[in-house]
Amino acid sequence: MMNQARRAKVRSWYITSWVLLAVELALMVSFFYFFGALSQAMFLTLGGSVLTYVVGNGLLLNQAKPYLQRLELGEVRDLYWISSIDSQKRLEIAAPSIDTPQLFVERLLHWRKEIENRNIQKDIDNILRLFQLLEKKDKREAEKFLVRHSTVVNVLMQYDELENARLNNTITSESKQKLEAVIRQAAVAIEQEVTNQFKMGLLDVSAESDVYLQTLKSRNLLKD
Repeated sequence: MMNQARRAKVRSWYITSWVLLAVELALMVSFFYFFGALSQAMFLTLGGSVLTYVVGNGLLLNQAKPYLQRLELGEVRDLYWISSIDSQKRLEIAAPSIDTPQLFVERLLHWRKEIENRNIQKDIDNILRLFQLLEKKDKREAEKFLVRHSTVVNVLMQYDELENARLNNTITSESKQKLEAVIRQAAVAIEQEVTNQFKMGLLDVSAESDVYLQTLKSRNLLKD
C-alpha cells in the first residue's frame, strides 16, 4: 500500500498504510509477549492479526481501480500529490469551470474509456499527444489551448450520453454523426495549431542562427 501510495501520489493511502503498519507491529509485539499462553489477550492478538490482514487486502482491492487510473494518467503527464481520490473528485465537481492541464487530460482519458467509437478514441489519443507536445514546448500556449478547446470535453460527454442511450432512430444517428464530425475537425484544427507553434519556433531559431553567423563573420571568425 505504501508503494501504491507513493506511485499514485495519494496522501490518504500513505497515511493509512502507516497506520496499518503500526497496528501490525503492535500485534507482533503482543504475539511474542503472550506467546505460549492460552489467554484472552493471545486470542485477541490472533484475531486482530487476521482482521488487519482482511482489512488491508480489502482496502488494496478497493483502491485498485483508482490506482490504475492514476498510473494511466502518470503515463501522460507528471502526477502531483492529492489528499484523496474522493476529495479530488469533489474538487473537480465544485469547480467544473476551472480547467487545469491535469484535469483536462483526466477528462479526456475518462471519455476515451467510456466511448466505444474507435474513430473518436483515435482522435482523443491524437489530442492528448498534441497537447503534451504543446505543454512541453510552451506552458503559456498550453493554458491558452485549454481556453480555446475545453469545449471538446463537453462534446465528448454529449456523444457518450447518446451512445449509452441505445436509441436507434434517425435523430440520434444524425446527432452522433454531427458530434463525431466536430471531434474530428477539432483534432485536425488542434494538429494545425500545434504545427504552427512549432513552425514559429523554427523560424525564431532560424533568425537567431542567421544573426549568430553574421556576428561570427563580422568578427572575422568565419569566412564566407
